Amino acid sequence: MINAFKLIVLIIIFLLIGGCTDQETTHLDLHSKRLMDFYPGDISKVNHIEMRSGSTGELVTITDIQQVQDWISRVDSIEFIPDSNQEEKKGYLFFVDLFEGNERKLRFSPGDVEGHYYIYNKELEKEIAELFKSK
Repeated sequence: MINAFKLIVLIIIFLLIGGCTDQETTHLDLHSKRLMDFYPGDISKVNHIEMRSGSTGELVTITDIQQVQDWISRVDSIEFIPDSNQEEKKGYLFFVDLFEGNERKLRFSPGDVEGHYYIYNKELEKEIAELFKSK
């Protein structure tokens, strides 16, 4: 009788522990990617970039097609490495939106792509800041 009681208690503990995991996070298929791997379509069709500063709220728009494509070429080799902690984070230094016409196709920051979190990338932050300051 006591062994059965111990077994039931252990089963309940395992069920409680198993129920505490975030099922959405554990089922995400996140792996390292480059920018073009996230882009839904042909990234060479991006015709403008909007960037917002998280510290000032300032919005900068880059519409020069050559400048847009040159910048994308520079940052495309940067690898986004998934962060094992996918809990929601607050705030950002910059975020970037890529557009085709008036349609926003992709939003990212140095540590986030479309709401999924990646290890914060200082190299990408530097590239975004330089483009932001160029306007």
